[in-house]
Amino acid sequence: MMRKNINLMPLLLACLALLSFGGYAQQLRQDPNLVTGRLKNGFTYYIYKSNKTPGNSVLRLFLNAGSLQEDSDQLGLAHFIEHMAFNGTKHYSKNDVIEFLESKGVKFGADLNAHTSFDETVYKISINTEDEKNLEKSIDIMADWAFGITFDSHEIDKERGVVIEEWRSKQGAANRLREQYLPVLFNKSRYAERLPIGKVDILKSFKRQTIVDFYEKWYRPDLMSIAIITDIDPKKVETYIKNEFNQYKAKSKAPRIYYELPQHRDTLFSILTDKEANAIELSVFNKIRSFSGIKTEQDYKAQLIRSFFNALTKSRFSRISQLQNDFKEGSFSVSNIVLKNGIVSGGAALYHDKIKEGITQYLTETQRIFRYGFTSDEIKKYRDEYIAAIKRSEASEDKTQGETYVNEIHDVFYNGSTMLAKTERNRLALKYAPQIDSLTLFDFLKSVNKPGNTVVLLTAPEKDKTSLPDQPALKAMFAKAASEKIAPWSDQLSIPEKLLAQEPKAGKVVKQEIISPIGLTKWTLSNGSIVYLKPTEERKNYLSLSGFRKGGIYALDSAQYVTAQFVKPVTGLSGAGPFSRRALTEFLTGNSASATLVLSNTREGVVTSADWKDARTMFQLMYLKWMYPNADPLTFEQAKRQTIEQMENNKLSPNYAYNKAIAELLKGDDDYASNLSEARLNKEAQLKDIIPIFKSRFGSAKDFQFVIVGGFNPDSIKPLVEQYIGGLPGGDYNAKFVYKGPIEGHGAKDILMYAGTAPKSTVNLFYQNNQVNYDYPEILVQTLLQEVLKVKLRLNLREENSGVYGVGVSVSATSVPAPLIRSRISFTCAPESAEFLVKQARDEVKKIAANPQYFAAELANIKTQQIDGYKKQVGKNLFWSSALRNQFYFGFKDYSYFNNYENMINRITPEMVSDYAKKYMIETPGIKAVLMPENFKTLN
Repeated sequence: MMRKNINLMPLLLACLALLSFGGYAQQLRQDPNLVTGRLKNGFTYYIYKSNKTPGNSVLRLFLNAGSLQEDSDQLGLAHFIEHMAFNGTKHYSKNDVIEFLESKGVKFGADLNAHTSFDETVYKISINTEDEKNLEKSIDIMADWAFGITFDSHEIDKERGVVIEEWRSKQGAANRLREQYLPVLFNKSRYAERLPIGKVDILKSFKRQTIVDFYEKWYRPDLMSIAIITDIDPKKVETYIKNEFNQYKAKSKAPRIYYELPQHRDTLFSILTDKEANAIELSVFNKIRSFSGIKTEQDYKAQLIRSFFNALTKSRFSRISQLQNDFKEGSFSVSNIVLKNGIVSGGAALYHDKIKEGITQYLTETQRIFRYGFTSDEIKKYRDEYIAAIKRSEASEDKTQGETYVNEIHDVFYNGSTMLAKTERNRLALKYAPQIDSLTLFDFLKSVNKPGNTVVLLTAPEKDKTSLPDQPALKAMFAKAASEKIAPWSDQLSIPEKLLAQEPKAGKVVKQEIISPIGLTKWTLSNGSIVYLKPTEERKNYLSLSGFRKGGIYALDSAQYVTAQFVKPVTGLSGAGPFSRRALTEFLTGNSASATLVLSNTREGVVTSADWKDARTMFQLMYLKWMYPNADPLTFEQAKRQTIEQMENNKLSPNYAYNKAIAELLKGDDDYASNLSEARLNKEAQLKDIIPIFKSRFGSAKDFQFVIVGGFNPDSIKPLVEQYIGGLPGGDYNAKFVYKGPIEGHGAKDILMYAGTAPKSTVNLFYQNNQVNYDYPEILVQTLLQEVLKVKLRLNLREENSGVYGVGVSVSATSVPAPLIRSRISFTCAPESAEFLVKQARDEVKKIAANPQYFAAELANIKTQQIDGYKKQVGKNLFWSSALRNQFYFGFKDYSYFNNYENMINRITPEMVSDYAKKYMIETPGIKAVLMPENFKTLN
């Protein structure tokens, strides 16, 4: 018997490979809080138990079909079905589903909504479920949306107008350009032909059976799922789901085809102009295969590499923007563009007088990234920041909200990803982030930098057409950038060793008071500043500090007004003391501390935050920026240049003269309120005045009020407060407003103007009065009036008259710099409907003012919504920080907003709201401003 020599090396290497990569490729562990199931009819459900927002639930109904599934006679109907879901179902006729959910505290738009895209349709409800029946009812509604939309012919005809108005609202220069370049980007594919909004002629004329056919074909159990985030027992929720969705049978399956963008070898160019466009933009797209869902550790690492790449390119272009360069701003990133295709995309906003130079520089910078990747210092800086953030997340309590969880489940359903628990996600991050180095990222760059499938778009105002390169010239610019020698990225930097060369002399707390109704401590410091301390439970070992004082730009002389507009952006981007902006960023790598000084029209202030371990750094950073501001000449010139260019580009908008006329009526036309011009900017904006103006507003901390909120102990923070807030200079300062705001005096005014080619009118109705008391409960009455108007105008203008897609409403007031209340109603519509809809809107205001019972039912629902929204926010740091700032800035004496909100709301009667509408809308002279298309001037 002959012995055969067998080479075992290949087998041994294969075994070693399996040992090495077995864990790398194994399935990730699903979050144990996620309960999943699949019914016999193919319907999938996901239930996530979360106690982060007790008494509230977030629901989604996912459909794995969208506009790509439409037949040629159904264009726009996938989206139209989404609208019909709110206009009659098996158990809810007409708008009853909206009325029912509103009665449970749900706000239409914010908590109740839906969207349609190429590959998906998603329905959304967020609702208070302290009463579990609300969850049962919400599941029942989603079952109706899935299988019980009635498609009443009368409701279809009414909704045609609403959907067409949605289409109309998006018409303009951006849409005209998009209609031209999308067929190029999508290479004349199905994507280019099936934008979700559809075709207007089909929306106007489709038969009922046509939309029913789409619904019956694609709304079927095997393509659908429900996701619910709740604190209710998942077993109960599972029972509710099965009771509703088990009754529907599986349908015959039309094949669900997944479409990829067609490939092309040559680069496709599209150079487009529009006379109403107001920016010059270069966009570059390289289409690749889509990035798969995250199922294994290998998938997770690949996703993390993409995340690092996007962060590093953002940082690189941010750094470039700080240098002298020929484009305004640039970007470069990777993502998915459609379900089956990813994209490497980038672009630059260009100056009108440096178009070719800007393109050349942008292409040079992208080539630099493709050829050399990123430096070790760049990668280390971001990696350190990322790992520090993960470790902070590990140390803090998980406060993930329901919306975040439901977005993760969206990725599970549509992309097959695995939902990870926070601990598992952090484990993977800490395992793989240290492995991402320059070689890893360079390999990634090579994998996505493939020839072919590239699209280049250049869009601009028509006035700049002669300055644009033509297609051969643009193509040559790309070829030249690809062949030229380019040096690697280099960024030498000198970084001081510490923030403050000398620590400030500490002040003292000279008085302590306890504001017991809301558990607040008040310290008065020796320099005349005041500090309020509010410990909270939302985030342990975290604090935010904000400071404010009345004054700001309106306390300056009118001669300083223009320069003052640049104080915040210039000092904010110029570093502080011995630190350049870049050096300060590098010094703070891995540190959670941040601090921003603010100069607005009516206040000067500071906003800071940090984890407790970085609290001293936060206070030092605030002190550094406060005491040692910089005004970098290059930053100032760039800010001024971009402001001038933006002002000039804004004049190209058909709304420019219209908005200017409105502003002049509302605000007047003095040195503070008039629109800035290039001549005025060049004459009055002075670099030498930036720091003097800054110091005139921040030279003294007297009367500054600081609010500190978070997980801290007042005794532990006291030394920091005394040293870095108490150490700020005191003394006198100018607190009086020079500008007191618009002076009321105009009677009723009409503005009628003609501009633009889009077939739409823009309507604004304003009511302005300077005889108002800005305090509680008036502020809450304003809010309730605003919400009543939103509901009533939606019901009239949209639901009954099909004349608008949406109505904007605001009712707001202030006492600073002087009392003022302004109400606004705004919408876009068909030009021929404008006057009719204006009358309808005004009639609604009259009805509200004349008859409190006309809106009593809606007001009851709105009160429920307001109380529910308050309960969701009241425990959060952001709530306390914002509410306390307003309390002390405006000088409110009553603390009922913090401890008696529900009673305050419930004490407001329909009569109070009605009287408010009468006084501040009916009895206040109004402004009617209507912008019609240019061609209507001839018609009229």
